Amino acid sequence: MNIIDIMNREFTYLKPYDNMQKAARLFRQFKQDGLPVIGDDGKLLGFMSKANLYDAVASGFTPDTSITDIFTRNVVTFHESLSYEEMAGLVQTSHVGHALVVNDSNEVVGIFNKAEWIMAMFKEGAKLNRKLQIIIDTMHNGLIVVDSQGLVISFNRAAEKTFNTMSSSATGKPVEAFLPGIGLDQILTTGKSEIGVKRTIGSISLLCNITPIVVEGKTNGAIISFQDLTDLNNIVLELEAITKLYETLHSVMEIAYDGIVVVDEKGCISFINQAASDFFRRRMEDMVGKPIEQVIDNTRLHVVARTGVAEMNQLQFIGGVPYVVSRLPIMQQGRVIGAVGKIMFRRLEEIKELAEKLASMDSQLAYYRNQINAGNSAEINLDQIITADPKFNIIKNEAEIAARGMSNILITGESGTGKELLAQSIHNYSPRRKGPLVKVNCAAIPESLLESEFFGYAPGAFTGALRGGKQGKLAMANGGTLFLDEIGDMSLSLQCKLLRVLQDFSFEPLGSNQTIRVDIRVVAATNQNIEKMMQESRFRPDLFYRLNVIRLRIPPLRERRQDIILLFHFFLEKYNQVFGTNISGISSTARQILLEHEWPGNVRELENVVERAINFARGNIINNEDLPPYLSEKNHLENCKIINENRVLKENRKIMEKEVILKALDQCRGNKAEAARMLGISRSWLYEMISRIDVGGS
Repeated sequence: MNIIDIMNREFTYLKPYDNMQKAARLFRQFKQDGLPVIGDDGKLLGFMSKANLYDAVASGFTPDTSITDIFTRNVVTFHESLSYEEMAGLVQTSHVGHALVVNDSNEVVGIFNKAEWIMAMFKEGAKLNRKLQIIIDTMHNGLIVVDSQGLVISFNRAAEKTFNTMSSSATGKPVEAFLPGIGLDQILTTGKSEIGVKRTIGSISLLCNITPIVVEGKTNGAIISFQDLTDLNNIVLELEAITKLYETLHSVMEIAYDGIVVVDEKGCISFINQAASDFFRRRMEDMVGKPIEQVIDNTRLHVVARTGVAEMNQLQFIGGVPYVVSRLPIMQQGRVIGAVGKIMFRRLEEIKELAEKLASMDSQLAYYRNQINAGNSAEINLDQIITADPKFNIIKNEAEIAARGMSNILITGESGTGKELLAQSIHNYSPRRKGPLVKVNCAAIPESLLESEFFGYAPGAFTGALRGGKQGKLAMANGGTLFLDEIGDMSLSLQCKLLRVLQDFSFEPLGSNQTIRVDIRVVAATNQNIEKMMQESRFRPDLFYRLNVIRLRIPPLRERRQDIILLFHFFLEKYNQVFGTNISGISSTARQILLEHEWPGNVRELENVVERAINFARGNIINNEDLPPYLSEKNHLENCKIINENRVLKENRKIMEKEVILKALDQCRGNKAEAARMLGISRSWLYEMISRIDVGGS
């Protein structure tokens, strides 16, 4: 606080040639005990007080007497930059009740008096007291303040919660009523602190610290801070569990046959097991902390730690010898914090022999599985997404790369473009392909059931609930992929809850207090403009950025027209098998109709058109009459519209050219050479245009 925060900025002033009558009038009008006297140059000259006025009247001066010889020239002034500490010292040593505040130019900027300073101090003290009380109330630990008699004078909210007593009820009572046997008398007498005093109040165990309040060598009270030992015990148990888990993991890694190397997010070795240490013929302490590139030849472990993309069963040459290695990113709350690499020491000949045996067994298993599951559809993969479009092929390549990682993916595109097909392919290419792929259509499930579908519910959670409860989609997707189709139709309340799951990877089923942790990867899809929805507050930006780690946009069919005929033949072969038909192709007229259509329903619409055409086909090829009528009717109407628009455009252009030429000839008084120069064309071209539009002239 500075003097400018306290001074009175609203004041008037007197000139040295003003008379006593004006001074008296201003005193009464502004209710001031004194006014500064300022010269014509704005500089301070002195101070005219009521006492000066009274002395002048007593001396017989008349009201029209100038104040020049009356006002006081020896004035107490403070500079406007005066701090609170400097101001307090001057106020205490000065005997005057007011002072003038001036700037560097000796111009008056305010008036200061002791009464206002005292009021400001009261307000500042109250403000500081409120801040202190807020700090005390927001403390996690309980706090009790007592006076020199051991009576409570302050009781914060944590203490209220611990003793189930309001502060107003506790104030004035002996502290022994809440903490019996605390031994406060000895502390108030000796003035020495007591640390780590344990007290049990019913079922609550408290750890107390008692500090005396000493003012000028005298103990005026004490502060008792305490913490519920239950919190500390929980922390200790958690630390013990973590320590035990670390020791177990360390032991497992040490006895592992394979070499294990762990790096941090910067690519520096943070752990290496004994098997790897023996393999590299170096001591562990000589390798830990060093960049992985300096220890292992041709390593990519630091790349995995940077990109978060796993690399499984890769061939790596170490010291000129090939080894099979796997590299996995270490994730924490969706962020890559390092990577772990495993080096397999077996000879490649043994691995090759084992792989051949496994391949033979896999082939036999596949044969018997096909016999049992005959008729089942094959696993969806990226090769089944048919396209000749370069942009779409780039998206397929990006999807294959993205599938190897752990990051969430957002697929956008119009309805019917194949977003679900791409999502299935990503799952089947990912390290999670052996886990479940759980699909949720956010637009197909009623909003009232969405939450129970996502999180599941405990037995008896609500009326009509299944007796044994129900597992939600999140729990079903554990270890696999959760595909959220039409994510743009999810309610804001559910968006908020889904965001918490993506942040913590845990949730509680409806009607349950049990926290379930899940390991899922989310692939979301939408045909809506998410950015516009965020601007309209219909979609949470924080959820968008959680989902939009990798974004894949599937172009609509009208942007990749070279795929129309490719997809037509694909669906033709599919429905030939379904219906037992033998349609071999499509006529040129029908082909042109398909190519000119805008396909608002995209691939799904094209498949429906092909299925309908096969049903109505009269021969072994698809003709335009076999196609849905709306395709040819729409193209015919659009062609007529284009022809009419072109005809009107030509007529309007002819009229405009005629008006421009006539205006140019008029301004040039019929001189065609000057008109041609004005229009910026040759004279011969002007004559040609005149002959076309029938413009007369000389």
